[in-house]
Order: sequence, then C-alpha cells, then structure tokens
Amino acid sequence: MKMFYPLHELLSSSPHFSKVPSKKEEKWRFSKLSQYLDKQYQDTFDYEKQDYCKNDKNFLEIRNGKLVSHHLPTSVHIREHALDYEIDNNPFAKLASCSSAYPLEINIFKDLSLNIYLDYGPKGFISSSLNIILQEGVKASIYITFEGGNESFISHSSHIKLENKASLFLTQVQKLSSKAVLISQDCLHLHESSYLESFCLLKRAEYLHHFIKADLHYKSTLNINSLLLSQDEERFIFSCDINHLSDKSSSQVLSKQVLKDRSTCVFDANTKIFKGTSLSKVKQGSHALLLSESAQIHSKPHLEIYSDDLSASHGSTVGSLDEDAISYLMARGISHAKAHAILVNAFMQEILESISSTEHKEKVLQHLGELYE
Repeated sequence: MKMFYPLHELLSSSPHFSKVPSKKEEKWRFSKLSQYLDKQYQDTFDYEKQDYCKNDKNFLEIRNGKLVSHHLPTSVHIREHALDYEIDNNPFAKLASCSSAYPLEINIFKDLSLNIYLDYGPKGFISSSLNIILQEGVKASIYITFEGGNESFISHSSHIKLENKASLFLTQVQKLSSKAVLISQDCLHLHESSYLESFCLLKRAEYLHHFIKADLHYKSTLNINSLLLSQDEERFIFSCDINHLSDKSSSQVLSKQVLKDRSTCVFDANTKIFKGTSLSKVKQGSHALLLSESAQIHSKPHLEIYSDDLSASHGSTVGSLDEDAISYLMARGISHAKAHAILVNAFMQEILESISSTEHKEKVLQHLGELYE
C-alpha cells in the first residue's frame, strides 16, 4: 500500500486516490434526541479562548523548532539529541533532517502532566522534532498545540517510546493558519504491557497530512482517535500503519470527519498482525459527515492478517445530517442554524468522549467553540 507521496503530489490539486473503494452510505440519524437536548449542546462549546501557557505548571515552548522557554520538575530531563530515524526509508525524516536543529529529547521518570507549545513563524520551511521517552511504570499526560505557520511549509516528527507498563495520554491540537502546510509523523514504540491513548484534532490548514506509525509488543494497548474538521478547499489526510508484533496486543483506530464546502479528507489506515502472534484485538472505524455536496471523503480501512487467533473488525460510513432531526428541533423553537450546530456537535461527541483526561477534554472543547453555527 502506498503510504507516502512525492512532494509534488502532496501539493498538487489532483486527488490522492483515483479509485475509491465502495463505502456504506447512510443518513446519520439522531437517536435519543432528548438526552442530548438536556445537555444543552448549544452551550457546551461556548467557551472563551485563553492563553494556557500562563497557567501551566509544566510546559515547553518551542518556536520554529527551537526551545525558547520551559518549566519542568527534576523528574524530567530534556536535551537536544540526534536520533536514528532510518532516514533512507522515511520521507518524513528526510524532511525533518533539512533542519540543522537536533530533536528535543524529553525523558520522563515520574508521573506528570505536560503541555507542549509548538509555534511556527510565517513563510518558509520550518522543521521541528520531539523524542519522548516514558520510563518503566510512568504515567503521563501530554497536550501538544501547533500554532502559527502562515504560508509556511512545516515538517514535524514525534518519536515516542513507552517502556514496560508505562501509560501515556496524548492529545494533539492543530491551530495553524489556514494557509499553512503541515506534514507530521508520530512514530510510536509500545513495549510490554504499556498503554497509549492518542487524540488528535486536525483543523485549519491549506494542506495537512498526519501519519502515525506504531509497533506493539506483548500485552500493549494503543487507542487512536482523530477528529478532522475541514472547510473551504482544505485537504486533510489522516493515515496510520500499525504493527502487532507480539501476543495479546490491542489496537483501535477511530476517525470522524466533518467536511464543509469543497474540502477533501482522506482516511488511510493499515493494521498488520504478524505471523506467529495470538490473541490480538484490532478495530478500525471511519465515519464522515458531509455538510456540502461538493465535499469529498476517501476512506480506506485495511487489515493484513497473518494469524488465525485474533479478533478483528473494520468499517466505514458516510452520510449527511438527518433533515427530520433538524425539523424536530425547529418545531421546538430552535433556529435552523442552532439545530444544525447541535446535530454536528452530537456527531462529534463520541470521539470527544474518548479523551480520558478531563483537563485535555476541557481544552479541546474550549478550542472548538461554536464551530459550525
């Protein structure tokens, strides 16, 4: 399967997938509508923006790939460190290697919550790279924000390693300029009995490709959730390549896309269960909500199975809002715009509820605001 594309293809206007597999088309119906009304979705996302860095206990601020400020406990060691990215076989690492700055290594020895701010300047090529290591038994939550990048081409890579029994709750939010181009990669290594929960919000960029590569070892668990919100003529790609290398490993990939105007989203997921492994659990799901007849979604869930002893499933749905649900809300005094926003927010709620960290969830909600009203 073609997971990478030459630069001229990435920036061209032609679709990346000329042949799209058949998908199940369905109307997204609003079940149990009353319970959502009771939660008053129209107020759920009504937050004011604020500068979190001022209130953070532990944070790193990285500007154009360079560390400019930080506040960390002694249990976290940081340094600039050259990594072996297997550059010959990794196009993302080739882009990152164009920068003279070494990746910033973050070595975590005790439980903590950490915020990382990646700020990018206007225009030009900018590269940033992180190497995050959780030592054995450590439990950490990390919130990463991408900001700025007006008319910039940005390459970012994160190399994340979880030692035995380590746990990481990772949230990444893209807050880039609408004229930015971002290519980012997460390279994940999960050792025995480790756990990683990842949520990423992809929103606002002229072109954005977020790629995840993961290697899972004995009894490790990986949950990946993504929310793509595209509009205008934006083009977003979310892709992942997951390898189950040992017994009793588990992975779940769930992506939801909300598309407006003439935007395009791509979901491209591949999970491989290696020969000789047993009792693995694999799940893939992609669900798209089209708010415009001109929007396009290309979905390609894919499993490579070389073992008989496992549990696996994958699926894809595409649909639009249920006009009956909108009429139901309007009959109760809610405007068409507000009814529209309530249904969109409810569609997103499942993926937002996947964020286990209450602090992370609140920040994501504050960032979303009344997005589609």
